[in-house]
Amino acid sequence: MFTITTILSLLFLPLLTVADPTPTSPDSTTVVTEGQNITALWTTDMTGEWTNMTITLMTGWNIGMIPLLDLGKNIDATTTTSFSALAPQVSPHSGIYFLQFTNAANVTAATLWSTRFTIVGADGQSTPPTNSTDFNGGTVEWGTGVLVDATNTTNDNTTVPSTTPSAVPSSSPSPSPFGGLTAYNTDLPISSATGSTTDSPPVPSASSAALAGVRVEAGGVVGMLALALALVV
Repeated sequence: MFTITTILSLLFLPLLTVADPTPTSPDSTTVVTEGQNITALWTTDMTGEWTNMTITLMTGWNIGMIPLLDLGKNIDATTTTSFSALAPQVSPHSGIYFLQFTNAANVTAATLWSTRFTIVGADGQSTPPTNSTDFNGGTVEWGTGVLVDATNTTNDNTTVPSTTPSAVPSSSPSPSPFGGLTAYNTDLPISSATGSTTDSPPVPSASSAALAGVRVEAGGVVGMLALALALVV
C-alpha cells in the first residue's frame, strides 16, 4: 500500500528534474504606481517549452479570474527571467491585481500566476480589498478592478534578459501600448481601447480554478503540495 509520502514523491519527482517557470514577483508587498513599471520575475523555464509566453494583468476571485490587459507577448522564458510593462490606470486602487502567465507555444501547459499586488495612483493611496474569503485554510482578500483609461498608456515595454545579449531571441517580445494587444475589461466605451475586444473573459473549469486558487495565493511547489494533500486525503 502506498503511503502519502510515497504518493507525493511520485507526484513531484518530475518537478525535481524538469520545471516550468515559477513566478516570483510581483508579490503581496509590491506596490506599483500607474504609469510606472510592473516588473514580472520568474525562474528560468527548464522544460524548453515556454518560448512564447504571454503575461496578462488579472483581477477578481480565484474561481472567476478576470483578465484586464495583456502586458506582453512572445516572451521567451527559456532565456529571460523578467519583463517590465507600464501599469495602466485602474479602479479601484487596491491589492486586487495579479499576473497570469500562459504558454502560447503549448496550449496544454500549466497556467501560472503571481500573488496579488497593489496598483495605486499618483497620490500613492489605496483602499483595502472589498472581499475576504476563506480558501484552503487561509483568508484571501480580493476584489474586482477595471481599466479606467486604455488610451493614454503608451507602453515602451522591454524584456530584461537574464543572460548575455547574444542569448536574447531574435523574435523580440511585444510591447504593450494597447495597440496590437488586448484590453479586456474597461469602463470606457470599448472603441477607446485600441485592440480591445467585447468577448467575455473565459471562465476556468472547476479543476483549473481550484488549482488556480492554490497557486495564486501559495505559489509554486508549496501550492501544488497543498492541492495534492487535499486530493490524497
